[in-house]
Amino acid sequence: MRLLPFFLLLCTLASAQGTKIVRDSFSISYPTGWTIDKEDPDYDPDALFSFDSPDGNNMIMFIIMNVPIDGEEMLNQQVTEFQKQLIKNPEITEFTQWGRYTGQGKILKGKLLGLTKGFVRIFVYADDDKSMLVVQQCYDDDFVTLKKDYELMEQSFRFSSDKKK
Repeated sequence: MRLLPFFLLLCTLASAQGTKIVRDSFSISYPTGWTIDKEDPDYDPDALFSFDSPDGNNMIMFIIMNVPIDGEEMLNQQVTEFQKQLIKNPEITEFTQWGRYTGQGKILKGKLLGLTKGFVRIFVYADDDKSMLVVQQCYDDDFVTLKKDYELMEQSFRFSSDKKK
């Protein structure tokens, strides 16, 4: 019986760390219960992939590019498309930090598809060699339980080239 508390602690730690993916250009950990959407016709494990929450209602998507992009242009295009397709007349706030990366970001808050309160968080990072677009979509009610999951992905993401510096 003395081992039971130790076992429970190990299970909790394993869940908090999740599963680690290591690719040539990046690494990331994602939470236990989340799944990689390999059914997406554009799925590419090195360039375009997303993680779906355990209930399938929330997600985070990554586009990794080995070229620099105009971050402001990419961000504005994303905001425009999300306003047309998903979240009409959102409240918009800006941010500049996602994990260890400084870039450009916007949070669009409102009713997703006009029905349920939620948000879309868009972040773009670009340097001389690479770029990244991260899009997080979450319902407000679910964010309470998913916040730490999103934080794990955000804090664990690293470009491989950063480790060489």
